[in-house]
Amino acid sequence: MESDNISDEVLKEVLSSPEMLKVLRHMHTAKVDYAKNTTRYTDIPQIRVTEYLLRLRALGLLDTYGNTSIKRTAAKLKKSAEVHKHHTYFQINRSGDIVLKKATPENYLKFVGPEAISVLCSRKKTEESPEFIPLLKTYGLLDKGDVITDVGAEVLRYARRTHKVSC
Repeated sequence: MESDNISDEVLKEVLSSPEMLKVLRHMHTAKVDYAKNTTRYTDIPQIRVTEYLLRLRALGLLDTYGNTSIKRTAAKLKKSAEVHKHHTYFQINRSGDIVLKKATPENYLKFVGPEAISVLCSRKKTEESPEFIPLLKTYGLLDKGDVITDVGAEVLRYARRTHKVSC
């Protein structure tokens, strides 16, 4: 996969997993990190963080960090100046950064669709169109209590501005 040409399938997979997106954002901040430390910063269970790191690597968004030691200049969240590797470290690559730049309201709207986004307008619409609730939750636009998330509100504002959704 070319780094500038991120497929819709890859972008859709990352956007449809708020936790995976959170891990990718953490890797952007940390530059180089391992699963246990990523767990500390994201509050996602280590087993899932490990799965996400491996999946992100398989998607071509992370690379395995190959050096034998880690310097703080490479790993922004390291407390000591240099440590020897005791874990499998990962680093974000250009493709990963591009996916983060494409995590926009426009792309959420593209994958979820204006009909589903219109459900975010009111409780009444949520009750009238329950078939969209699982999709909105999958993308992290509604939380477990069917309350609109910050990302959901941002996508709804974008959809209203572009006249693709009327409430």
